[in-house]
Amino acid sequence: MTKYRVAKDIGISFEMRDENKNPEVVAKLTSLGSMGPKRFDLDLSHRITFCTATSYVDMDGRTIATTTGDGYELAYSAHTLNGSSTTFRNRLAGNAQLAQGSLENMEKLIVEETYNQFGEKMTMSFNILFTTDDPNTVNMAKQLLKSTSPLDGLNSGVINPQIGSYKHVILPRVATDKNGAPDTDKRRYWGLASSEMTTAYYGMWEDANLKTPAALNAGEEFSTDDWNFGIRMGYGIVIVSASWYKFSSGDGVA
Repeated sequence: MTKYRVAKDIGISFEMRDENKNPEVVAKLTSLGSMGPKRFDLDLSHRITFCTATSYVDMDGRTIATTTGDGYELAYSAHTLNGSSTTFRNRLAGNAQLAQGSLENMEKLIVEETYNQFGEKMTMSFNILFTTDDPNTVNMAKQLLKSTSPLDGLNSGVINPQIGSYKHVILPRVATDKNGAPDTDKRRYWGLASSEMTTAYYGMWEDANLKTPAALNAGEEFSTDDWNFGIRMGYGIVIVSASWYKFSSGDGVA
């Protein structure tokens, strides 16, 4: 795990303090206080956003490694094992959009492509279906998990085998670029995950904290009389293995 620190500063001007701009001051400080947790959520989301790459450059120009313990990206077609020459795939071949058939193919990955480090078949409980906030993908997930009969079923009396199988988790910051702006190329990302067997970890060295003006900390700019406030936060994120994670980019590109 690699630790790094994030920060943001704002200034409260003399005019804002002296001319009854209290609502604006409160709004700026409230917004500043939420920036640390929102940035942390974005960085966590970007482990999925950039799960098909071995690294990415974040908004601060920092290169973030996204490899797992075997040296490959999180979503890959040939992950390696320590005690066997067997490889396994956790990225859906063809990268189909979420649908009845593609969900079943993803489940086939779980059955046929989940191993321990000796290449032996391993059973694992997958309980999360995650998607972006793309309306088409979200609505398809709802239909798959809540319809009383299969979407492609011909008889109304046929029970939907997917009903209640997964908890649907919507991740609104996955389909973004490094700056957190919308990235439509990633709008249909989806996958399955095991919350019980996950190897994704974060370390919090410094909780989000507000830096306020005080004597001897240069909190007031001499030349402008601005009061400087800042948010600070320090953490690291790492994913050890990929067996608990199955993924499709939903773009139909093999």
